[in-house]
Amino acid sequence: MKYKVLCVLFVWLSLVSFSKANHPLKLTASEIRYNDKNNHISMECKVFVDDFGPAVNSTIMKKILDSNLSENDKLAIENYFAINFRIYINDKLIQLKIDDYTVKSNVLNIEFAKQSIILKKGDKLVIENNLLFEEFGPVQSNWVTLRLPPFVSNSSFESKLERYSYTKIL
Repeated sequence: MKYKVLCVLFVWLSLVSFSKANHPLKLTASEIRYNDKNNHISMECKVFVDDFGPAVNSTIMKKILDSNLSENDKLAIENYFAINFRIYINDKLIQLKIDDYTVKSNVLNIEFAKQSIILKKGDKLVIENNLLFEEFGPVQSNWVTLRLPPFVSNSSFESKLERYSYTKIL
């Protein structure tokens, strides 16, 4: 009898734990690059489609998987990033506009448009990355890699807590 109860409990817990998503890893990976030759800053982000789609809106996941996003869908993604992923340089918000996106094996790679900006020694960089914490809480992990030569050649940090902010004086 105890064995049956344990089996039923295990099956129920398994179903409940996998009802939110099909994989246990809750991760985003972003890269912020600066080209000091042409003074452009750019950003790209990789995220699992089945995690990201429902966070943006309930109908966008299939469109992402079919690589068929409308301008309104792109705007919804940009609005999601405007709330959950912010880059400030000297307290000025960098606007993230989608330039391109690809989908491969349930991973959405979003490339945001390059923006002209001149970085100089002493500038203050602040990054707030709160992607998907509203969906997955403490199991969510967001990795950000910075490539900002000559200030930061290659540096990474992880945000594991909602409302995490990374500050760097260049």
